[in-house]
Amino acid sequence: MKLSLAQRSERGGRERNEDAIGFCGNEILGCFVLADGTGGYKGGAVASEVVVQQVLKHFSAAPQVDLTSIGTSIDVAREALYEARRTHPQFPGMDTTIAALMLDTERALAYWSSLGDSRIYLFRSGRARILTTDHSVLQSMIDAGIFTGELRGNRKRNLLYAAVGTEEVPERVVCDKPLVLCSGDVFLLCSDGLWESVDETTMEALLRQAKTPEQWVDELMRAVPDPEAPEQDNYSVLAIWIGEREEVTTRILPHMPENG
Repeated sequence: MKLSLAQRSERGGRERNEDAIGFCGNEILGCFVLADGTGGYKGGAVASEVVVQQVLKHFSAAPQVDLTSIGTSIDVAREALYEARRTHPQFPGMDTTIAALMLDTERALAYWSSLGDSRIYLFRSGRARILTTDHSVLQSMIDAGIFTGELRGNRKRNLLYAAVGTEEVPERVVCDKPLVLCSGDVFLLCSDGLWESVDETTMEALLRQAKTPEQWVDELMRAVPDPEAPEQDNYSVLAIWIGEREEVTTRILPHMPENG
């Protein structure tokens, strides 16, 4: 299966960009990582960059795509952050989210992991599905039925109970089983600065119009309403298109097909 990639990262209204993106692989196996330095702590840019680079370095040394390797990505990220805290004592509380995707195009399988509120989306038949879980206090309240309001726009939305550097690792960090790839699948890794500003309906509409991953990414970035507003967080995306641009990418079905 052919892979086509595009990525962008913008500072938004913040003084600096604390997001980091990267990928590596060969003709068959690939690893894609996005990290977002968590707000409220200095050193977020250091944390995100170190985590992304170390996860990719580990994958490059021994490329393998399975449940063990995607689980190991979390361990590698946590070890990298602890070491970075040790070597940068001026940033003792620095932390970051992570979203990691691993693909095996020969076996047509995808695996993913995440900590925090950076997301991985699957777009199949034109419909968006969030593969990852937001480890935010507000999302946990929604899941428990305690809160019934909107996640987007809520000032408490970005209060996380888990990220790479938290002591306890919650459940639902690594996928339960692989996703079987279909030609025409699209993956999107993004930081919360993007998905907070651009909803899934807009993502789908822009995908239907795009002829290349680069065009789609450009339009996603343009869809951020006020990119230089002080409250606009850093926003970053990494898009991966599987196979040729086929009807399955843009054809609308009533429901997202189940993993098969």
